[in-house]
Amino acid sequence: MNNTILWHTKSVSETIKQLETNIETGLTREKIKEKQEIFGLNILSEKEAKTPFKIFLSQFEDFIVWVLAAAAFISGFLLKELLDALVILTILIINAIIGFVQEFKAEKAISALKELSSPTAKVIRSGSEEEIKSSQLVPGDLVVLEAGNRVPSDARLVESINFSVDESSLTGESEPVNKKTTAIPAEIIPLGDIKNMIFMGTTVVRGRGKAIVASTGQQTEMGKIAEMMQSAPEKKTPLQIELKKVGKKIAFICLAVCVIVFISGVLRGYSAAQMFLASVSLAVAAIPEGLPAIVTASFAIGVQRMADKNAILRKLHAVETLGSTTTICTDKTGTLTQNKMAVELIHVNNQLFEIEKTQEIEKSESFHLLLKISALCNDVRKDVNNQLIGDPTETALFSFSESFGFPRANLEKNYPRVGEVPFDSHRKMMSVVNKNNGEIFVFVKGAPEQILNRCSSVLANNSIIKISKEQIKEILSLNNEIAEDAYRTIAFAYKKLDSIPAQINEDTCENELIYVGLAALLDSPRPEVYEAIKLCKNAHINIIMVTGDHKLTARAIGNEIGLLGKDKKIIDGEELEPLSEEALSEKIHQIGVFARVAPAHKVKIIKSLKLKNEIVAMTGDGVNDAPAIKNADVGIAMGKVGTDVAKEASDMILADDNFATIVSAIKEGRLIFDNIKKFILFLLSCNMSEVLTMFIAMLIGLPLPLLPIQILWINLVTDGLPAIALGLDPADPEIMNRPPRKLEEGLLTKKRQLDLFVQGFLLTIGSLSSFVVALNIMGAGLEKARTVIFATLVFSQLFHSLSFRSESKTLLSKNSFLNPFLFLAIGGAVILQLGITSVSFLQPIFHTSTLQLKDWLLVLSASFASVIAIDIIKTTKITDRFYRSN
Repeated sequence: MNNTILWHTKSVSETIKQLETNIETGLTREKIKEKQEIFGLNILSEKEAKTPFKIFLSQFEDFIVWVLAAAAFISGFLLKELLDALVILTILIINAIIGFVQEFKAEKAISALKELSSPTAKVIRSGSEEEIKSSQLVPGDLVVLEAGNRVPSDARLVESINFSVDESSLTGESEPVNKKTTAIPAEIIPLGDIKNMIFMGTTVVRGRGKAIVASTGQQTEMGKIAEMMQSAPEKKTPLQIELKKVGKKIAFICLAVCVIVFISGVLRGYSAAQMFLASVSLAVAAIPEGLPAIVTASFAIGVQRMADKNAILRKLHAVETLGSTTTICTDKTGTLTQNKMAVELIHVNNQLFEIEKTQEIEKSESFHLLLKISALCNDVRKDVNNQLIGDPTETALFSFSESFGFPRANLEKNYPRVGEVPFDSHRKMMSVVNKNNGEIFVFVKGAPEQILNRCSSVLANNSIIKISKEQIKEILSLNNEIAEDAYRTIAFAYKKLDSIPAQINEDTCENELIYVGLAALLDSPRPEVYEAIKLCKNAHINIIMVTGDHKLTARAIGNEIGLLGKDKKIIDGEELEPLSEEALSEKIHQIGVFARVAPAHKVKIIKSLKLKNEIVAMTGDGVNDAPAIKNADVGIAMGKVGTDVAKEASDMILADDNFATIVSAIKEGRLIFDNIKKFILFLLSCNMSEVLTMFIAMLIGLPLPLLPIQILWINLVTDGLPAIALGLDPADPEIMNRPPRKLEEGLLTKKRQLDLFVQGFLLTIGSLSSFVVALNIMGAGLEKARTVIFATLVFSQLFHSLSFRSESKTLLSKNSFLNPFLFLAIGGAVILQLGITSVSFLQPIFHTSTLQLKDWLLVLSASFASVIAIDIIKTTKITDRFYRSN
């Protein structure tokens, strides 16, 4: 309905009437409910989510599974081996159930993460301002927007104060568009020329405004484009890409081995059918076809665990990168500090006062004017719960003025705002134009050095006098002294105008000002930051504080939390500006704090660090921080104070804006990668032992050591259960005491490939030895000998899983006994194995026979011998020395 109306041709009053809304109070609750039923959710259509049934069916979409199903069909219907066919199909279904459970959990975790990071919009409904999910918007909603917000729908502007929007994502136009509220009579007009409308997905870069939602969801301009686009597949992580390559290599090697095993078996008198099933089973055991799905599930579950700790990962690859992070560039305010600013000191009438001792100036005109400016030159708002919403510094100033009897609500009745020049990082100040009894005032607040540069007079002891260079020097000197103790200082000034300027900007408002005074605010470090920084230093992670604050304030905090010292210094934006990226990179490791930096400097800092091969995590919250966040290896946006643009550019969002959460996320990233590495290497070493057992047996003329159903059982129980448990392994106590993993270092390095071969070979020697002893020395029949090697391979692999809790510590260290899930998995697998070798009705299914005490002694001896040999090689680093020497 609403998308056919040319809203840009309508006046504000016509728009309000047609959309049945109110420019002051917005929509009523009843009207919202009515419109939600008509227009639905404000979302773009997405690819249909997988149903649980589709997830289950997808477990059978693997080529190897089809081969195995074909083998079951041939076995059951052509070779009349119904029992084998039934067991193979049962194992296929069990595998599918395990895969389904993992993928279903992953889908749920990813869905929960999307919910956590879903965009929000500020609206006025029934007269109250509130923040809602953008998806809940309906035509007629009154939306409140400011710099940094992402526009949540197509809307008609009804209020515009220096309001500019970046529409490059929609029109390709690189320059921001200055918006206005007047109607545009032309019906056919290019999108980029519609100055009184704002469009979903674009970004507010300057000013403030209000708009009435005109179109939502698929009816928006962005929605129309989305209908013509195909959704891009999710980017694979480097680990997933590596595993796919490894899987292909293993597949080719395995195919060759299977052909050799098949031909050898047939030539030695085994039936083609039996060898066909054995070859197929061997292929399934050798090829880790389920690994990509398990890895994705592990990533997703790990990412959900990180979200529970206030670190919301927006991009999967960031998990790997987090574990490799070598440098964290962090904001100060709210991240390293508590973000709870409070006014502690006041400087007026050339005197400095503590806030508790202001009795002698409470009647001073200068003090009253400072309080007025604190309240009026301020964009803080109260929500429906009377909580303050806005910048922490402004919140503190708002509360400060209110506590001395100057509430903004009362002041605005006598001093209504008629214009403003919003704060920006270049000017470092904000100005408002207010009217009072026919007089026009400009009230200004900002960085002391910037304010004083624009002042020609000073208000002192109720008199306005010309300000001298000496006075400016004295005030700046005092400002520096205060800042040295970690105070943030804000200067206040004003002037009177004869009339409201035709153009309200810095040229007409921010010159010939009258200096009023200073306020000093304090924001203490978060208590948990000290331990977090200590952890980073132990983990060989460099921390750099990057702040827009005064150099002296930054130095005080840097010294307090241990970022500065004899080998770490501080530089500011002026010193940084002339340096090239190359010159900065040469001294970057001697810098612990960057102060008074502009957002553009952050990109230079990142590039300089990258020239030194650092993996950089960078925090940011503003619109101008987006390029730095995008350029970082891990871009981190603030969840509480971060703009939509910063969040959109980020890889990770900090829900609590806390530096300690970054460190926690890095630890979690290391743990996730460690655990994925553990179960992948464990599975591959086990698969290697199964392939070598079959291959070597065939080559040296032994009978077929394992039957197809036994290989499938090993693949499911011995490999599967411990592998899942290793994915839940707790963090190694030393995880944050080691250097970060090199990002370019693959999972299957040549050294690890050598380890896998050695481990697989030793497990094979142990299992084949038990087979030969049982068959030729103990005089066991072929079925019992197969039961012995079957049990040996199972037990040796189960014991072998304990080795993967640490890459360096012995199997017998207490470190091996810290994962209860692994012991549950091993215990469960042992019980199942004892069942199929001892329970009479299961023995015919798995071709096993009851083992006597001497047989079990042989099984355990061979199993332990293999695992102990592997442990000795691991702890003595024999393969390390061999690898280095070659």
